[in-house]
Amino acid sequence: MRYVRDVPADDPAALQATTAHVVAHLSAVAAADDDPNTNADDVDVFTTRHPEREDLLRVVGELDAEPNAPYLQGGFDPLADVDPRLFAELVDAALVDEEVLRGQA
Repeated sequence: MRYVRDVPADDPAALQATTAHVVAHLSAVAAADDDPNTNADDVDVFTTRHPEREDLLRVVGELDAEPNAPYLQGGFDPLADVDPRLFAELVDAALVDEEVLRGQA
């Protein structure tokens, strides 16, 4: 797998944070437990100049693994463990938001 993020070339803190994010993301996606530390040592990261913008650097992470996080597996139901009452509250709130956006509330 490969994961790419762009970061301002003049911001060392952003570069460090983005590099950590790239490692954690790839590690978590490849882990059955979705843990960002499981495969972190196996992620290869390099930085290069952005191909089109001189003000950006490109952080590239690579991991020789297939996606294995639960939410990437076939048959995963994101609502399986959600309390039906909470789900109903969220749907009701979304409907109210929609009415507000349409000017109907």
